[in-house]
Amino acid sequence: MKALLIKASANSAFKDYKAYLGTPPQSIWSSAVAIPDWVEVDVHDETSQGPVDKSQVADLVAIFMSTPDALRGYELADYFRDRGTTVVFGGLHASFLPDEALQHGDAVMIGESEQLWPLLLEDHYSGQLQPRYQQAEQTDLNRLTPYPHGQIDLSPYRDTSSIIVSRGCKFKCSYCTVHKFFPTMRNRPVGQVIDEIRASGLQYFELHADNLIADRDYALELFKALKPLNIYWSAEATINIAEHDEIVEAAAESGLIWLLSGIETPSQQALKAAGKGFIRIDRTRDYIRKLHEYNIAVDSAMLFGFDQHDSSIFEETLDYVDEVELDVCHAVIVTPYPGTDLYQQLESEHRILTRDWSAYDGTQAVFQPKQMTPKELEKGTGWFHSKYNSLGRSLKRRVVRTKNLGWTNAAYL
Repeated sequence: MKALLIKASANSAFKDYKAYLGTPPQSIWSSAVAIPDWVEVDVHDETSQGPVDKSQVADLVAIFMSTPDALRGYELADYFRDRGTTVVFGGLHASFLPDEALQHGDAVMIGESEQLWPLLLEDHYSGQLQPRYQQAEQTDLNRLTPYPHGQIDLSPYRDTSSIIVSRGCKFKCSYCTVHKFFPTMRNRPVGQVIDEIRASGLQYFELHADNLIADRDYALELFKALKPLNIYWSAEATINIAEHDEIVEAAAESGLIWLLSGIETPSQQALKAAGKGFIRIDRTRDYIRKLHEYNIAVDSAMLFGFDQHDSSIFEETLDYVDEVELDVCHAVIVTPYPGTDLYQQLESEHRILTRDWSAYDGTQAVFQPKQMTPKELEKGTGWFHSKYNSLGRSLKRRVVRTKNLGWTNAAYL
């Protein structure tokens, strides 16, 4: 029996953003290593590897997709089903909208999928596939199977692999899917993380966590254990990591060179309303300066379209990004993904303008903003993108990066 696992990806600004951040996706690889040995498995990530070869023959195709890629996922599903292939959905979009997914597939896995695979495959093999599969309990990270790093083509990912460290986040931001998909936060044992890194023989990693420093004791233990390995790594964590000198120093000494941190907007009112008031905008310049002292690059998208934003937010944000010397920034329109509190709010207020999921790519206003028109929001976001990426600003940013990060870390960006 053969299973083909696909991370579906449509051509869009969302795909470009994901490709820039790209490492081997957790969705398909955590599934691949959970599938029993009696099944042959092929894996394809459309974000970084391009469109999947649809001529491949498989007994079962599993498609994972985020909301902006849902129509591409359904296109693939319809194609394979027309050929008589069983199609199963997993991942964020299908988990939050399983009825919709089942219009294009034979089954859907809701939430985490590792423990579902043996039963699903047995059901498929015996001709008793059920339409819905959902774990009774969340995945025990103590029992994760390591990725087969030696079998993953890392060339699309700048030779950077990924290690699962934790899942979930203690914060409940209104626009975020993480706490809805992973209701509780769990850490993987530090020893298992270290063993997987050692066994891989690789040097560059993403430590995959939704908020790496949510448990500071765990983070410090991990960083100290990483130090002797002489690796380089990136991760996602709140900018508040800079409040803790011991943690920042340990992270830098263990190989941290790039931090994705959700600062999101210079509007404190918008952050507070979104459930992210723990970020103090008046302190972010000092936080970023502290991280730069350890040659750590800081990357944060800037979100536009919060209810507290009016048309002045675009110039305010550009001035802010320049002032704090953010190393990497992407302009993104706030997007109400299904499953989030923001989606529920805007739906109850009748402010959702379209359910064409291809428009949910972060460049289009899919809801009615409170203090702007949709066109003003799109135009302003485009203006920010153009100004931020102008030749003059780009050249200046390169000089500033080199000053703040050193030649080696600046070149990594």
